[in-house]
Amino acid sequence: AAADISPIMDLYKTQVRKLAEHLGFPAELAAKPSTPALWPNQLAETELGIKYETLDLILYGLERFMTTEEIAQQLSVEKALVEKVKSRWLATEHKRQMPLAAKIEYRTVGADFRLPRHIY
Repeated sequence: AAADISPIMDLYKTQVRKLAEHLGFPAELAAKPSTPALWPNQLAETELGIKYETLDLILYGLERFMTTEEIAQQLSVEKALVEKVKSRWLATEHKRQMPLAAKIEYRTVGADFRLPRHIY
């Protein structure tokens, strides 16, 4: 999906749920299980094999360059679980980046052709 701004992009799943509660969203919406919706009754937590409360804390540690040992020790979880999350996180980095573009013209929008906001 395309958008001009993504105000909650940097929030973890648990933070989004707490924000929804704080803003008064219906409880069934705030607590709705995450699903990729590729097939009926598919749940992200089941597929990942980890609750978002733990996953978010592991990702928080990884994004702050903590070692897998430090994260496992702080969260009292198996190091293998942290390594599994780290492996998936690194393998899916491309999903968090803009797609590559073929360099055909002199300037490419989004790469080396950027206008200051005040021109818009």
